[in-house]
Amino acid sequence: MNEPARQNRTPWYIAGAAVVAAAAVVIVVLLGAGGGSDDESSSSSNAASQDAFPPQVVRDSEIEAQESGSPQRALLEWWQAFQFGDSRGVIAHTSQATLQAIGEAQLAQLVKERGQGLQGIEVLGATEDGDAASVRAGLLTFQPAKEGAPPPKTPTASRPATFAMTKEGDEWLFRETAFLTPMLEGLQRSRQQQRQQGEKQQTDTQSTETAPQ
Repeated sequence: MNEPARQNRTPWYIAGAAVVAAAAVVIVVLLGAGGGSDDESSSSSNAASQDAFPPQVVRDSEIEAQESGSPQRALLEWWQAFQFGDSRGVIAHTSQATLQAIGEAQLAQLVKERGQGLQGIEVLGATEDGDAASVRAGLLTFQPAKEGAPPPKTPTASRPATFAMTKEGDEWLFRETAFLTPMLEGLQRSRQQQRQQGEKQQTDTQSTETAPQ
C-alpha cells in the first residue's frame, strides 16, 4: 500500500533538484559577468586617469607594449618612476656603478626636485651584447603654440639619444651616468644661486637697518 505513494513523490524530488541546479548556474553566470565588468571598469578608469597626465609622462600602456624583461621596458620603467618623483623606484632601477658615481642621496634629491620636469621619451629599438645593452630613443618636446597655452598631445620635436643599460642578476638597470651628471650640476648651480640671493638680501636688509636716519 505504501509503494505507490513513494512513486508519486519521486517526480517532485527530481523537479526540485533541477530547479536548485538551474538557480546555481544562473548565480555563477551572474557572478562571472559581474567580475569581468569590474575588471574592465577598473582598466577603463585607470586609462582615463592616465589620459589626464601631461603628454610627456610615460603611460603604463607604453611600458606594457615592450617585451617583458627587455632593456627597453626597464628604461621606460626607470623613466616613469623619475617623472613621478619616485626616488626609491629610480634607485631600484639604477645600476650600482651609476649609484656609486652619482651618489644615491644626490640622485634621490634630484628625482624629488626635478622629476616632474623630465621630458618625454619614445623607445625606438635596442641592441644587446651579453649583460650590456644600448637603447635607442627619441627625447620628446611638447611645445605649446603660444605662451600659456596647454602643451599639445603630440610631440613637436624629437632628439635622438642612446641609453646604456646593464644586466645585474635577471634585471636590466639604467647605467647612463652621463645623462644624470649635467642634471645634478644644474641642480647644484641653482642651489648656489639661491644661497647667493639669500645672502645678498640679508646683507641689503642689514645695511638698511644700520644706515643713519
